[in-house]
Amino acid sequence: MKRRTRTVCLAFTLGALALLARGQTLAPLSPALTLEQPAGQRPIIPELTLEQAIEVAVANNSSLKTASLETLRAAEDLAANRTKRFANTEITALGAQLVTKPSVTYPAGSLGVYSATGPIPATNQKVVIPRKPVGIVNVLVAQPLSTQYQLHLQLKALALGLEGTRQDQEKTRLEVVDQVRRAYYTVVEAQSALDSLQASFPCYRESRRLALVNRGKETILESNLLNADAQLLKIQNAISDASAGVASASEKLNDLMGRDVHTQFRVAAIGDADKDLARPETMEASALRNRPDVKKAKFQVQQANYDARAKKAEYIPEVNLAFSYYTTANFENLFPSNVGTVGLSLKWEPWDWGRRRKEYEEKRVKESQAKVGVDATERGVLMEVRNACRQLENTRRQLNLSDANKHAARQKLKELQEQVKREAALSRDLFQAQSDLASADSQKQQALTAFWKARADLKKAIGEE
Repeated sequence: MKRRTRTVCLAFTLGALALLARGQTLAPLSPALTLEQPAGQRPIIPELTLEQAIEVAVANNSSLKTASLETLRAAEDLAANRTKRFANTEITALGAQLVTKPSVTYPAGSLGVYSATGPIPATNQKVVIPRKPVGIVNVLVAQPLSTQYQLHLQLKALALGLEGTRQDQEKTRLEVVDQVRRAYYTVVEAQSALDSLQASFPCYRESRRLALVNRGKETILESNLLNADAQLLKIQNAISDASAGVASASEKLNDLMGRDVHTQFRVAAIGDADKDLARPETMEASALRNRPDVKKAKFQVQQANYDARAKKAEYIPEVNLAFSYYTTANFENLFPSNVGTVGLSLKWEPWDWGRRRKEYEEKRVKESQAKVGVDATERGVLMEVRNACRQLENTRRQLNLSDANKHAARQKLKELQEQVKREAALSRDLFQAQSDLASADSQKQQALTAFWKARADLKKAIGEE
């Protein structure tokens, strides 16, 4: 009997040791989950607030820099066209080698017939220029007069085009700010999910420990222990995936800010939901007043009007105040060597086969299209504002629900803590309650970030930063 008892105890001991040895073959936990670095060895990661992220993005974002350069290009184009209102100076110089022998014949008496000398010249005189280098210089200075009105209209159109480009830049800036907000909230959401999984990890580890103990006592089946092992591996994989999600979201935010994607940072906590919102009618009026695309559409109507008027002004003859100077060199005084004139020059195309009229009508059609575009843009803005308001209200309801779930989970954890003190509840139930609270807190944080994302979309729809 004693020998049988010793054999059973030995077998039980060997079985327990085998189970413990098999349990060691599980995938090791990541260093972040199993070990805690001393406080002095932890890397100091700077905190990034939303305002700082927006400031850095506005200064360094690639899309915004491109939009700024486009505005600069339009401004330089306008400045260049303004110079057309001033005098135009042209200097033409020609230095060449004669390949022929040009000649001029002066008939007898072509210079006059006088009683004392008779005809001058007395006979036909032929003057030949030999093949040699010659030079011609022509200087023309023309000040536009009649085209000043047309130039004025064209400059007005270009100025409105510059304003439209500035509105494009403002639209790009608002889009970048909205993208930064959404990316920032995505990092907050991903970090919240990771924190929830890490808070749930002790529950799964405790469940596996209890399963290992109970399997040694032969109170559970082998499949129960294997299921605990699988659940522990599953939460480890989920934590790894969540960590990758945080890294991807952080890299996207770094890219939007125009800095190195490897830059490490931690996000700051976001505030509670904003309950002070204007009435929908007020927000719609503000959107129609502030949205850059609405402003640009109205500028395009005015620009098309100026373009049409400038095209109609082409009917006016082109009159310039002109100064011309002409000189030659090495022509054997055959031609006048210096000729200077000052006067008015006229250029007019009296018959164009209806070309200018058709071009004017085309400009008017473009103006009508721009007016239609204003109406379409305004309707699109109003729909965007209304949809953003509805989305915001939906996220607010989800936030209230998650807040209620969080309060319930906290109350349950509090009750279990009291039961554990009285030894009326298992520690596993306490760990599960802690995991549920962490999950509820993560859901509350995700609902809060969803609210702020919707709030950012509403700001963008209204045209506010």
